[in-house]
Amino acid sequence: MKVSFDIPYIKLTFCTQIINDVKMPCSKVSALRGGMGEMLLRQNCVGDRNCGLCRFNQSCVVMHTFYSYMPKKPSYVTGKESVGYLIECNDRKEEYPAGSDFKFYLILFGESIAFFNLFLQAFTHLGMEGIGKWKARFWIQEVRNSEGNPIVSKETVDMNQYKIENLADYVFRRKGKLAAKGKRYEMRFVTPFSMKYQKVYMQKFNSEALVKGAARRVQMLNYYMGQESEIPDFVEYPQIIRQKVRRATVKRYSGAQDTAMVLHGIIGLLEFDEITEECLEFLIVGELLHIGKNISFGFGQYIFS
Repeated sequence: MKVSFDIPYIKLTFCTQIINDVKMPCSKVSALRGGMGEMLLRQNCVGDRNCGLCRFNQSCVVMHTFYSYMPKKPSYVTGKESVGYLIECNDRKEEYPAGSDFKFYLILFGESIAFFNLFLQAFTHLGMEGIGKWKARFWIQEVRNSEGNPIVSKETVDMNQYKIENLADYVFRRKGKLAAKGKRYEMRFVTPFSMKYQKVYMQKFNSEALVKGAARRVQMLNYYMGQESEIPDFVEYPQIIRQKVRRATVKRYSGAQDTAMVLHGIIGLLEFDEITEECLEFLIVGELLHIGKNISFGFGQYIFS
């Protein structure tokens, strides 16, 4: 069976206020993800954090939230893939006086949608503990749905505003908006992109790699939903008629390895001429899913227009 876009998702906006005068790194997704994972483990782990040997592995809520448990995986998935959620934060400020607003996004896919309260608790406790080595503390003012309506406001939770959407509907809406602008399309990466093509990390964009990368992301979500599926045999790939590329790096600290790391990628924009409908749909949905390596650390986010 071919991959399906019939995948539920919800995009949540976390509107927070910084409590203390503090610094944060330019790239904040890694710190948010790492802090969220630590809070989930503190609150829910009943073992010694040795997940591989834990007898409760399959029923563990950390495995079903932070690590997105998958009974079966595509052959190219070799590690613990966090396919059930994405964190976005393109606020690149470093200095935050007390009282500053700070916003980030959490996108939940498939089974992860049912664990909203665990994610909310984790970020609430992370705000008390603080993000990163400077311990940037915050409190959550609101959590809003994609229409801007509050699901969480201060101490009130309105689950009637927990509006679950579908990837197929997202693709349909975006195709309708793009149809009005003609046959040329632009793809602009707002975070670094990292992917191998023909066993070598790409130094410029390649349309086959981009389309297949988006298709693999959809396939992984299909597997996450318990639907084994195959990536289409694409007849042709769109031609890139112009691209501007530069190298980009992101520094992050790995708590698991207790070391600083530097992640590498490329950033920039590219322009396509005509695109087949099949390729167009995958490139549109990749806008929401992100593509390539290091997605958990904020990589692979682009705007398609």
